[in-house]
Amino acid sequence: MSEYSFGFEETDETSGLGETQSQSQGPKWFREGLDKLSSQVNELKAENDRLKAEKKQQAVADALKAKGYAPAAASLYTGEPAKLDEWLTANAAALAKLPEGEQQGVQQTQQGPPPTTVPADGQEQMQRMQEQGTQGVAPPQGTDAELAAALKAAGSFEDFAKLMQSHGNPYDWGTS
Repeated sequence: MSEYSFGFEETDETSGLGETQSQSQGPKWFREGLDKLSSQVNELKAENDRLKAEKKQQAVADALKAKGYAPAAASLYTGEPAKLDEWLTANAAALAKLPEGEQQGVQQTQQGPPPTTVPADGQEQMQRMQEQGTQGVAPPQGTDAELAAALKAAGSFEDFAKLMQSHGNPYDWGTS
């Protein structure tokens, strides 16, 4: 027995295979630990593969949506996201298109004022009324309780008129 054999002798049947008999019969706790680590590594590999597949499918879905196709078609494509255009040239006719407003994932923002329900002949008059309503008028100041207290405290008609005009009332209170 050699000084490094640790009580195990090498046999001819395992020599040349890269594994000695002593390695296959190592301590039980060591074999169990290796088995446990091996199973954990396999689980992590499976989880990593699943996450990579989800990421790839999401990239394909985003690309399809940007091109105006329904993102659900991503489940039909199994190739790389970089080669999606080639696949689309061959199969685009079979895919569902998105409605116009949903293309590229951005709702079209409305430019200008919202559409009006005022008839065309009354729109000019409505515009003048809006312009007149904001000229020379101050916005209300303070809370409702403060305004009520100020109205109660107004001792004269002139104080009341000044208070009303300062809070945005366009009526000319000076002529009574």
